[in-house]
Amino acid sequence: MINKKMLLGLFIGVAILQATVPLYMAWRWENILQTGQLFYWQTAPVDPYDAFKGRYVYLGFKENKVPILDNTITGFRQKAYALVAENAEGQAFISGVTARRPEQGVYIKVDVYRSGDEDKAYVILPFSRYYLPEDLAPAAEAAYRKSARKSGIAAVRIKDGYGVIEELYIEGTPLFEFLRQSQ
Repeated sequence: MINKKMLLGLFIGVAILQATVPLYMAWRWENILQTGQLFYWQTAPVDPYDAFKGRYVYLGFKENKVPILDNTITGFRQKAYALVAENAEGQAFISGVTARRPEQGVYIKVDVYRSGDEDKAYVILPFSRYYLPEDLAPAAEAAYRKSARKSGIAAVRIKDGYGVIEELYIEGTPLFEFLRQSQ
C-alpha cells in the first residue's frame, strides 16, 4: 500500500513539474515584454528567405563589431555580456562587451567572436527572429528585404540580460500596418 501511495505522490510531483517548467518559460518572456526597458535597434540587410527555418522574418543588425572592455574575451563563440546604450537619435547600440556580468546598467547576454589581436569582437545578438502568422510571413519577408534595409527598426525590450522583440517597424510604421497599407 505504501508503494502505491509513493508512486502516486511521485507521479503527481512529476506532473506538476512538467506543467510548471513551460509555464515559467512563457511567463519569463511575457514578463520581459511587459516590464523590460525598450530600445530601438536599426536593422541591416539579411540573407534571402530560408524555407527550412520556419515562418519568421530574420533580422540582421547594423552594429556587430564592438569594443572589448577587458581582456576576458579570448575565444571563438564565447558567452559574454553586451552593454546597451542609446545614441543621440534614440537608437540602441552596444558600447562594449565583457565576460563578466555587469553590476549596473542595461546589458544583454550575447555570443562573441574575437578576431586576432584586435580590441574588438563580433557580436551575435540573441533576438534575430521576428515570428508572425504563417500567412503573413512571405509578404513580411519581401517587404523587409525591399524596404527595411534602409529604414528597418526593431523595438526590443531588455531585462536582466534577456531581450524580446516587441515590434518591427518599416519606414517608421509597424510591420502589420505597413503590410496593410501596401496591399
